[in-house]
Amino acid sequence: DNLFFPGVYQSLTSIMVTGDLTLDAQGNPDAVFVFQSSSTVGTAAGGPTPATRTRILLVNGAKASNVWWQAGSAATLGLYSEFQGNILAASDITMNTGATSCGRLFAGAWVGGSGAFVFDANVVSVPGQPFAPPAGYSTVCQ
Repeated sequence: DNLFFPGVYQSLTSIMVTGDLTLDAQGNPDAVFVFQSSSTVGTAAGGPTPATRTRILLVNGAKASNVWWQAGSAATLGLYSEFQGNILAASDITMNTGATSCGRLFAGAWVGGSGAFVFDANVVSVPGQPFAPPAGYSTVCQ
C-alpha cells in the first residue's frame, strides 16, 4: 500500500500506479495533491470484482476534485482500475475496459497540444455529481 500526503510529487519519467495508492488529506477537506510526470501517467491492469485491480483510495477528507495528475504525454487507465482525480494529458487519454474515473479528464491540455479520448465500457463521473460505478467499486465522487 503506497501512502501519500498533500503536496506536489514529480517524476522525470512516467508514473505507473499498481495495487492500491492511498491519498490521506489528514482531515483537511481542502488538501491538494499534485502528481506531475514528464512522460506518461497510468494504472496497471486488473480484473473485474472480486479480482484485484489498481485503485486510488481517498481517506481522511481527500477529494478527487483536489487531486491533479499531469502527464507530459498520454494517460492510460488499465483494465478495471478505479481512478480518482483530474487528468491533464498533453496528448491522449485511454480508458481500458472496466476502468472508472472520478474526476475531470483533459486530453491535449497544453497550448498547441492535441489529444483524443479512447473509451471502452467505462464510467466517468465529475466530482459533485452522482457516481454509478460497477458493483464492488466506490460509490462516492467528490
